[in-house]
Amino acid sequence: MLLLAKPTTSLAQSDSTQIVGATLRGWEDQAWLAIFDRSGSFFGRTSEHGILQRFNERMDQEYLLDLISFGFTLDQSFDWHRRDSGARAWAGSINHLQLVGYGEFKATVPLGTNWAAGARFDQQETLSVKRSLMRLWVRHDLFADAAQAYLLTTVKNLKPEWDFELGFIWRAGPGDLRLAIGALDPFSDLIFEGLEVKATISDTILDYTAHPFTARVTADLELAKHLRLEAYGLVLTPTTVIIESQSTGTGFGQEERYAYAGGLIEWSPSTGTAVGGLGTWVRARTDREPLPDGSADDDFELMEKTWRLGLYAIKRLRRWTSQAWLAHAWRDERRLRPSGSAEPTVDFADRIWTGNAQVAYRATSGFRGELAFSVVAPRIISEDRLPGSSDRTNARLRLDLGWHFGDAALFVVGSNLDLDGDGKSPNFDGGHGRFVLYW
Repeated sequence: MLLLAKPTTSLAQSDSTQIVGATLRGWEDQAWLAIFDRSGSFFGRTSEHGILQRFNERMDQEYLLDLISFGFTLDQSFDWHRRDSGARAWAGSINHLQLVGYGEFKATVPLGTNWAAGARFDQQETLSVKRSLMRLWVRHDLFADAAQAYLLTTVKNLKPEWDFELGFIWRAGPGDLRLAIGALDPFSDLIFEGLEVKATISDTILDYTAHPFTARVTADLELAKHLRLEAYGLVLTPTTVIIESQSTGTGFGQEERYAYAGGLIEWSPSTGTAVGGLGTWVRARTDREPLPDGSADDDFELMEKTWRLGLYAIKRLRRWTSQAWLAHAWRDERRLRPSGSAEPTVDFADRIWTGNAQVAYRATSGFRGELAFSVVAPRIISEDRLPGSSDRTNARLRLDLGWHFGDAALFVVGSNLDLDGDGKSPNFDGGHGRFVLYW
């Protein structure tokens, strides 16, 4: 449920674990992927569930708590995004049958004096995302390494879904400022309209009447001694696309809007101490109208919004690390339909408190143990409900045991103890595992 990820500088392996902190780079990467990899959402690119797809009837009342328990800690994610190359993954049990999981691989290699290339692969299987995505990029150093220009592309099996981003990064001391322009599905019309994809290959075709582009800015800056700022923002240009079945002529046209913003401010009086606050905002809008032979169910306007505010603190003292965070989220979803529609209008809103407190022991090389308490306290404030929403408080203890090999690798397995106070607590509440590799 929280938040973290992406590098400003590459640290030597021996230095990385001496610095603690948190980051919004992981949150920003997921918000970026929500629009750059729309086909990786759980219900797919053309689903009536919209862009964010935050709700799913398969989500039980402990699903959000599961994601907190399974994921990486604040300091682990901060360390990950300060490295150029590595692999990491987590997986956990959400019921007797199913695991959810997340994994990513990244590597950077120099290409001569002023050039570098890299690759990143993301694999996600959750109840909101089914993603398997490769990203490739090439970077050129400018002005004696004071700035960089890069070109990034997503690699997908469907050619019309390839996306591109062209960016410029200015190095500001230990931080950076990034400006980037993205082009989504730039080859879609050429392939579907120019090359005329046959219905036997794909019955569904897309025709953009207003192509999607993005403007993105990120910043990781040192405001003063011991004071650091992160800021992120992206906006999608107004996009209009017609999605039609070649065999039946049914389908719909829809207008899409998307934007996000986030910020974090952190005070670090020492390398082993970090205290900070953060805020994030995401908004998506889908306005859909059926084609003349389309279904009346495709006549709606869907608006999805999420706000989040949070505080955190991390303290590392020799072999011990303690950390805690508390966040409050506002989630709204409104689906408007014309009067007389057979389908109802939905106006949903909930408010969620989430928190986590943890202490970890790490030997110089070898054993690692973690004990954590996590809680999710949602409250539905609307009359309408959505599948997968809940207003029941859930809490658990988490015990993780593992082994680390210096700064090169970490392997952890753990189990959860249910503390919901439902008459059956405490009891076993699922297991999970994580690993991290660096080179």
